[in-house]
Amino acid sequence: MANTPIDTLLSRRSVKLVGAPGPTDEQIESALAAVVRAPDHAKLRVWQFVLIKQPDILAVGEKAIEILAELGRPMPEDKQASTRAWLADVPLLVGLAHKIHHDHPKVPEVEQTLSMGAGVMNFQNAMHAMGFTSYWSTGLATFTEEMPEYLGFDTLEDQFVGFLAVGTPKNAVTPAERPDPWSIARHWQAQ
Repeated sequence: MANTPIDTLLSRRSVKLVGAPGPTDEQIESALAAVVRAPDHAKLRVWQFVLIKQPDILAVGEKAIEILAELGRPMPEDKQASTRAWLADVPLLVGLAHKIHHDHPKVPEVEQTLSMGAGVMNFQNAMHAMGFTSYWSTGLATFTEEMPEYLGFDTLEDQFVGFLAVGTPKNAVTPAERPDPWSIARHWQAQ
């Protein structure tokens, strides 16, 4: 029996260790088409994705290590080694940011951030539907000014929110433990 769309959604999970093959440009375009279908109040189109392939992924890792050292938060040697090993196999790294429309009369910044999150989730779901896995990382010097600047973002106008590592899972993907769906929801009635 073929998976239904809901089966696909319910089987998605984050997987850090990915390798080749990565998605083709046509598959990336399909996933980006899913991004632009995220909720987008006032059609602000806040999503900003930077697609990075090898060997430039390795350069991003080295820059992250350098930035953290310069900021007085050096990455321990073993973490540097594991970061380099991880990134050496990643076929697609996506830098994620969203354009901030400051003081928009109808769309507060939190709503713009939510639109970005929805867009990223659509990208992840699309990649999963095509047989790939992804991992949203806020490591790699995400919460610095230097990393988004290195990737060409304007730190006054763009909010950088990390990276997605995308590729084929290197190991068997097992279902993640999830809470009971009703543990996060309740019915409400007017009194």
